[in-house]
Amino acid sequence: MEVKIVDEKKLRAENSDRISNLPDSLLIEILSWLDAWEAVQTCILSKRWRSLWTFVPYLYFDFDDFGDDTECFNNFVSSFLRLRDDATNVCTFTLKYSVPDDAEISGLINPWILYALNHKVKNLEVDLFGKRCGCLTDCLFTCASLKYLHLNCYYEIQPNIVCLPKLRFLSLYGVFMPNVSIEKIISGCPSLKTLSMHRCFIAMMNGISFQTIKSLTIEKCDFYSRYDLPNFDISAPCLEYIKFVKGWGPSVTFKDMSKLTQAMLIMTMNSENDTDCHFLSGMLGVETLAIGSIHLKELLTGELKNCRQLQKLKSILLGVCCMHCDFGTCAMLLKYCPNLEHLCLMHSVEFCRVDHSGEVTLENLEEIEGSSCRNLKSIEIVWYQSHHSVQQLQQLLLHWTKKIHGVQIKSSEIMFESLLRP
Repeated sequence: MEVKIVDEKKLRAENSDRISNLPDSLLIEILSWLDAWEAVQTCILSKRWRSLWTFVPYLYFDFDDFGDDTECFNNFVSSFLRLRDDATNVCTFTLKYSVPDDAEISGLINPWILYALNHKVKNLEVDLFGKRCGCLTDCLFTCASLKYLHLNCYYEIQPNIVCLPKLRFLSLYGVFMPNVSIEKIISGCPSLKTLSMHRCFIAMMNGISFQTIKSLTIEKCDFYSRYDLPNFDISAPCLEYIKFVKGWGPSVTFKDMSKLTQAMLIMTMNSENDTDCHFLSGMLGVETLAIGSIHLKELLTGELKNCRQLQKLKSILLGVCCMHCDFGTCAMLLKYCPNLEHLCLMHSVEFCRVDHSGEVTLENLEEIEGSSCRNLKSIEIVWYQSHHSVQQLQQLLLHWTKKIHGVQIKSSEIMFESLLRP
């Protein structure tokens, strides 16, 4: 009996802290899943844990963990980086900071970023919410180790040199680039595959050429040219996916997008330049297409004059202002889509200029009687609120498709952007 008790005590002692008996590499991997604030608190667990947090290569600093205490957050980040093991490189550095209106943080943000860059960071994410706070360090654009860069901030960037040989992903949100062209930045990123720009102020020359990019998102950016150009070209010979939501600025022409398979194009700014945009002739190989515009009729009427048939197009979504005004335009477009399988007509308040109460008529459908959409499998009508023309349109579409067997027609409520994903 006594031997058994001793053995049980010994077993409990051995199993009391099995996690601490794991190798350092595994414990550091576990700590990498924690915020920096959480990781550093493990130092009080035991001597075994006292310095493990200093070797974590994944650093995540979130201002929300500190409430509104700016001074406490600033001191913590600076102290954390100062006490961290200097020989350990940084794999991922994430900074999320809600900048108070009265805070002056330019002198803090750049040293933190420089620390990550000097420790061969691969993935850098900076989210600064609040007022515009000066310029980001030029060293951001000469980091040989950087593969992923996300900047969400109202900062200005104006690098003299751009050399990011390993960068594959670049995301810019709210970035101000008045004195450096996007062409200069792109030319310094020979390995770039994914580019995403949201609400940026971007300088450019005569046009933009994306030679290596496969996925491109440009959303409500303001393009500026010192030459006051009425339009500019975007070419991307390797591009496979594009989402383009036009902001204020000159009209756009898409060229040399022979590998493009998915495209989402949204024109909501109600600018006269929208009707001068040209895109279909540059994406004849597209398979999935979504178009939404306040000026859909004017936009497509001009586009289709010089457009060849979209032989590879299988699925199309049209965001329309109203069925009464725009269905004839939709019908005209279908003549250029002989192999279409899925058609979605979506009414969105985002594309509305006035309240329309007109009706969809049989004459609209007669415009596509001669179309060759013999592969059509489904038609979906998405309406943001109940309307009598939805039921009317369903009946008319049933009449049009009666010669095409197996077509399903349904109505639903789905957000426009959810219907096309990269």
